[in-house]
Amino acid sequence: MLADLKVAVVRVPLPAVQTFCTSAAEAIGFCPAEAVLVSDALVQGSLRSLPGQGQGVQQLPRYLARVRDGVIDPKAELRTTRTAGATAVIDAARSAGSIAGSRAMDLAVQLASEQGIGAVGVRDSTHLGVAAHYAMRALDRNCIGLAFTNAGPEIAPWGGTRATVGTNPWAVAVPTDEGWPIVLDMANSTSGKGMVRWFQKAGLPIPDDWALTVDGTRTTDPAAAMAGTLFPLGGAKGYAMAVVVDALTGVLTGARFGLSCFALDHQDVGHLMIAVDIGRFSPLADFKARIGQLVAEIKATPLAEGTDRVWLPGELEHVRSQERQRDGIPFEVSAHDGLRELASELGLDGSLLEPSS
Repeated sequence: MLADLKVAVVRVPLPAVQTFCTSAAEAIGFCPAEAVLVSDALVQGSLRSLPGQGQGVQQLPRYLARVRDGVIDPKAELRTTRTAGATAVIDAARSAGSIAGSRAMDLAVQLASEQGIGAVGVRDSTHLGVAAHYAMRALDRNCIGLAFTNAGPEIAPWGGTRATVGTNPWAVAVPTDEGWPIVLDMANSTSGKGMVRWFQKAGLPIPDDWALTVDGTRTTDPAAAMAGTLFPLGGAKGYAMAVVVDALTGVLTGARFGLSCFALDHQDVGHLMIAVDIGRFSPLADFKARIGQLVAEIKATPLAEGTDRVWLPGELEHVRSQERQRDGIPFEVSAHDGLRELASELGLDGSLLEPSS
């Protein structure tokens, strides 16, 4: 069905996007080192996500608006408020989620090197972005990374009609010797409202397991879906996972949760970053050999009719990322226009956003 989408996109070379994104983050108010963290997270979102998912560099105008509204503080000083053994809690003080999430995973990796595992909670943060980016920060240190975040309410409880819990994304990154890591990165809804909006722009109906109307019935009408709630992934199971992630991120860390998370004036998002030192369980070479065997067994399965390969979690995103590094990052025309307007507003070089030739 995604192949039927006819939304026009503009491709911009990756180096230009990276330069523009970092410059924009600095112009918005982040110090140079933290602007790099913001840029890295947003660029990774653009490399790995579909344009309609609404992630990545196209979030920059929204970040500027949130800074101006006092929702994000680009000068925030993160404080580690609690440490005990292999755990810590960070008060992000309204920092960008990309900064708080990156710092938290780096601390989790440090704790894992000392304790075998590290778990760092974050409170009073803001929009995190693509969870996989943070889980994958653990890979270079031979750790398995896990990243969880809560979000504003968009899913109704199973059997209910009012959005009460967020899509609450989470990710797990596992190193391999395949040239790409195994990466699970998922929200707990069948799809997000960004994709619903993408179908709406294309004038297409959505699948009937994406959203519910305001009265709790399934719909294929994107407009009705935007006014209603998202359908939980796998029905009751996705709703249950969303609740658990909210407990791990919002409730456990002291951040907001449920109906109060992502309020317009104070998001107070909670994250949980976990790193597991593989070497504490088995020699790294043994682990890589065993994960390689698992990959080989999965790849060797007979193919169903109409399929030409079996994909591992994260493999498709890796291929997509490689293609975009080569061919440029695609932006919907409206998103590209928004970035050009942002460049003008911040006094930046808009020529960096010229499409690929």
